Amino acid sequence: MPSVETMTEQILYWLSLDMQVRALAERLLDRFAVTVGDLPASAAHHHAEPGGLYLHSLEVALKALEEFEGNMKMEQRPDGSVDSFRSSRNRSRWQYATFIAALCHDLGKLFELDVRGKGETWCPLDEPYAQFGRRTKTPVAGWRPEREHGAHAKLSSFLMHHILSRADLTFLGLPRFVHLATCLSDGHGGESASPLAQTVSRADQASVEQAQPAIAAQPNNPVSLFLQALQELIENGALGVNTPGAQVYVEGDKAAVVVPVAVSQARERLMVRQIKLPPNTNLYNMLRSARLVEADQTGRSVRKITLQGRQGPISLSALILPTDKVVPKQILSTLPPTHFEIDTEPAPEATPVVEG
Repeated sequence: MPSVETMTEQILYWLSLDMQVRALAERLLDRFAVTVGDLPASAAHHHAEPGGLYLHSLEVALKALEEFEGNMKMEQRPDGSVDSFRSSRNRSRWQYATFIAALCHDLGKLFELDVRGKGETWCPLDEPYAQFGRRTKTPVAGWRPEREHGAHAKLSSFLMHHILSRADLTFLGLPRFVHLATCLSDGHGGESASPLAQTVSRADQASVEQAQPAIAAQPNNPVSLFLQALQELIENGALGVNTPGAQVYVEGDKAAVVVPVAVSQARERLMVRQIKLPPNTNLYNMLRSARLVEADQTGRSVRKITLQGRQGPISLSALILPTDKVVPKQILSTLPPTHFEIDTEPAPEATPVVEG
């Protein structure tokens, strides 16, 4: 993985076609670093180490700039005319807007952190994190238990006053500034989001996916522990496979792990060893980011499967995982054959487990 210094150099290289943009970006990066400091990007998902939020934000900005350079995108003005991301007149402005949107896409996570020092609690609206740290010397940060998954995406725009300067706004111009604000409020994009928001969303996902496989492979990672617990439960017969009422169904290279029952059993097994898995929804997101779960077209991890029961077809909610990650190799040849269909309609995510 490139260092912070290397990524910064690459970002400035992409922006250096217009030296005014490069100078603006250098100053903006300084303000961004002061705002987020050495805070993490997540509790245990991706870039959870100190400085993880800054590193992840740089990765997303770099990937978004690379996509901007390689793709022609068109924006329609309110009057119906078309403004190209790569037009000679406004190309550098759109490029700079892309850089800012990508860099600042996760700023809202600062609201989800509980940072305290010298009897004070940091308010991200009031001051940048580095300023609070200098005043309180050794602040301690933790994640707020009441935070909602994904809610931070709507909050980033509330902190842009720490990042943007008058010079930035003057250079961008009102149309691109409005588009930037819309991109941030759109969150992490979707099919109905603007092209700019979709570019940022793809860059964000690429950064997360780049980090997750290595994290998931660590023996003490929740993903590894969960998969290990499933294999142990199957091996000792506590989880049924391809039998009536089973918790796991295997067909070829796909294993359908019925939720939430199989996850609850894995959770209970690990609790005996004083290991707590994250809430279900967080765990599913980690599996998806590690490219282990087969999500549907909308990105949902929990799928509906249909299989033949004793009294006709039955429908179950399941995670679709690689067979070799779930079932011990030595018992594969002993399993009775089965067949299940994965429904194309998205299934609702299983109710998160609230842990005390």
